[in-house]
Amino acid sequence: MEAKAIVNKEELGHTVKDGYRWKVIIPMIFVMYLLAYIDRTNISFALTEMQKTFAITSTVSGFIAGIFFCGYILLMAPMGHLASRKSARKIVVILGVLTGIFSSIQGMVNSVGMLVFVRFLLGLVEGGIYPAMGVLIANWFPKNERGRATSIFYLYVTVAPLIMSPISGYIVSNVHWFGLDSWRWVFITQGVPVLLFSLLFFYLIPDHPLKASKKRISNQERTYLLEQQAIEASEPKVIQEKSYWKAALNRNFILVSLAYFMAGGIGNYGIIIWLPVIIKEFSTFGYTAVGFISAIPWLIGTIGMVSIGFINDKFGNKRVLLFILNVIAGISLLSAILVLESNLWVAIFLISITIVGGMSSSAVFMTLIADVFPANMIGGMTGLWNAIGNVGGFVGPFVVGALMAGDNKLVGVGFLSVCYIIGSIIVLFVKLRKEKAS
Repeated sequence: MEAKAIVNKEELGHTVKDGYRWKVIIPMIFVMYLLAYIDRTNISFALTEMQKTFAITSTVSGFIAGIFFCGYILLMAPMGHLASRKSARKIVVILGVLTGIFSSIQGMVNSVGMLVFVRFLLGLVEGGIYPAMGVLIANWFPKNERGRATSIFYLYVTVAPLIMSPISGYIVSNVHWFGLDSWRWVFITQGVPVLLFSLLFFYLIPDHPLKASKKRISNQERTYLLEQQAIEASEPKVIQEKSYWKAALNRNFILVSLAYFMAGGIGNYGIIIWLPVIIKEFSTFGYTAVGFISAIPWLIGTIGMVSIGFINDKFGNKRVLLFILNVIAGISLLSAILVLESNLWVAIFLISITIVGGMSSSAVFMTLIADVFPANMIGGMTGLWNAIGNVGGFVGPFVVGALMAGDNKLVGVGFLSVCYIIGSIIVLFVKLRKEKAS
């Protein structure tokens, strides 16, 4: 009897550590959003050639890149609410298929107006995927694992440009199939994978441990997750409002959203969109070389984000962690400006540190939302928070594009560094009683 108990305990421990959620759920969530996210990074390589095709300025290019986020923010909160109440999996799959379709259509348009319209639609359908992913992570990972799971999920931010920068650079330099401009193939070829992967996602990912079959999840893992969810549900939340509107007007929520708007929205997306353009501007490299060089900061950023993910679960005060990460991002980017014209490689290293700080902070922001809201509000409030932050995804690329249209192109980079610093300061005014208690 005692031996049997020991075996069961060991089996439970093994299942808890490497169960279905770690082997399948989080890898699938990561890859699914990685493929969807590519359309936000590949345009950075298409911009220069698009300017030649349509005879547009960098200001207009920044608007085209940023209009995506005007659509992106509209469905985030409604789809997040629907994901919490209905099926996050179905929302991910339906919107994933549409994302693949609209992403490819971008390469087929023949006017600036059509490109703007299609990018708006692309943002509209893709906007609902993110909060649905937040619901799935909250359903499958207890609080003590959520930091690591979210950091793995958030690796899409660094892995997408890490993989696609060399590929996009090569396509822009070498692919002119059927007489089409090379930038068109960047969009056409990179929209298909997300469409196909959506079907696999539907087959493998259940909405909740309760809905997973015995083929998918063991009884031990299911029991463990349900017990952890029951414990978490019994804990008092920092934000107690039951109404979405009251929660949206909560002081802490407003401050967290504003901080994310400055750092995660303006700062991060400004870097994502304009990094290849900056490297091309301050070097003599061709597109293929720029693609590989642009991948370097994202490689370093990926390694850094994995490390920060473990720190996130163990760090007692997430407010302080957010402050530190965004200060590092801002100061590193300011330092990069000072050496960008004289030493490109040192500047790239400093930009890599910026990416580690800025992108890691986004994952911490997301876990903060899951920690302070009740389970039935996580989807809606994650969507609303991310929508507010991603308004910066329009502001950042557009303002940087306008500033780079002038004589001093470094002013745009300086603007991004200031946004990181402002975001870090705002975080200090957030008061989380639960963190103090811990």
